[in-house]
Amino acid sequence: MLKRDFFKNASLLFSGSLLAQIIGFGALYFLGRIYSPEDFGEVETIMKLAGVFIAIAGLRYEMAIVVEENPTQAKDLLRLSLFLNFAMSFIIFIIILLFKNKIGVFFKLNNSNILFGLPLIIWITSSTESIILWQNRVKKFKKISSNRILFSSSGTGYKLLHPFTLVAGNGLFFGQVIAQIVALSHMLYNLPIQLFQTTKQNLLAVSKSYRSFALFSSPAAILNIIATSMPVFVISTFDGQQATGYFGNAYKLTYLPMSMLSLAVGQVFFERIARIRSQKENTSKMAHQLVNTLFFIGILPVIIMLVWGDQIAPLILGSQWKETGIFIQIMILFYFTMFLTSSFSSAFETYQKLKFQLGYNLIFLVCTYGALYLGYTKGGNTRSALICFSAIGIFLRLAILNYFFVLFGKNLIAKTIFAILITGVLAYLGFNLKGLML
Repeated sequence: MLKRDFFKNASLLFSGSLLAQIIGFGALYFLGRIYSPEDFGEVETIMKLAGVFIAIAGLRYEMAIVVEENPTQAKDLLRLSLFLNFAMSFIIFIIILLFKNKIGVFFKLNNSNILFGLPLIIWITSSTESIILWQNRVKKFKKISSNRILFSSSGTGYKLLHPFTLVAGNGLFFGQVIAQIVALSHMLYNLPIQLFQTTKQNLLAVSKSYRSFALFSSPAAILNIIATSMPVFVISTFDGQQATGYFGNAYKLTYLPMSMLSLAVGQVFFERIARIRSQKENTSKMAHQLVNTLFFIGILPVIIMLVWGDQIAPLILGSQWKETGIFIQIMILFYFTMFLTSSFSSAFETYQKLKFQLGYNLIFLVCTYGALYLGYTKGGNTRSALICFSAIGIFLRLAILNYFFVLFGKNLIAKTIFAILITGVLAYLGFNLKGLML
């Protein structure tokens, strides 16, 4: 019953994610021909900057919404998160007013005025994600699923129509903002919580109860998002927005589809594991079944992209995107390890391993930045930098995945070795087949 209910909820979320991805993925064929790599790079940089602040806008109190057993306190955690989201967005707005031009020059943005959209994106997205965690708590998985479809269809629709409007500017950016507004409006509709129907004392009480989330999970979250976004930041400063655009679409064609599945599964896994975390036999069994499923779902598409990515990207996006194909081949194995680990990352919050999370994310940030810097200074180009980043990232991701399974009650060492061998053999066969076909 437990297994059937878990996969039913995960399937519901995944179905929405899949349809959202089909919409976005199909549109890339046209968007790659409508917009330039610089346009894509500009939006990629803005969204990664927003992601850094979204990760800590609510000081991670939103992550306690699912864990908290008392429904009244869970509502106060949502209120607290929403207040903090607004405060963070206002602070970023002041920073943009003061340092807009310097930030624009640092990231080589063609139009620094686009930075004024950053606080709006941070507020809308962080608020939407906080409410989604509440919906996750009360098992409103159908609404979460439909929200992703609305987000994708509204944003994609505008991006395609923008060239036919009289609006000047980057249509990719405007489409992103419109999608976020639609997603938040949908989440707010019929939300059974009055924002101001609480007291200052109640908010202070829940903030103290979960202060470890603010003290340890927030720094860990910002370190993690900076580390995973590091290629975009470093590429934009070293190589400009064109190379950033190439990299951004490599991400969209590979990890973004995988992340939708891992996010759907991870949300259901978080809700379930928070309820049975003390039952080691059940948690380890569920976790092992899940990682097996994720590996065998992902391995074939990963090998195809690893071997033929340099041919697939120009076919989908157009002839100007050949470099994107090379980036896909370099990054795909790292993205595969991210796909496998992200579904289980809630273990940090579930088992209150926030100090360990902070330490790990600091190590990940330092090592991956060092790899990128070494790749640029010694290799002299973005390809070399990404090869170094990917190698270090794969090792660190596999290490933390094994740590998660120790928490769940049964280690993953044997399966990790088996997975590496299977991946290596399939890659070898794939490249040999490609050689015969040329």
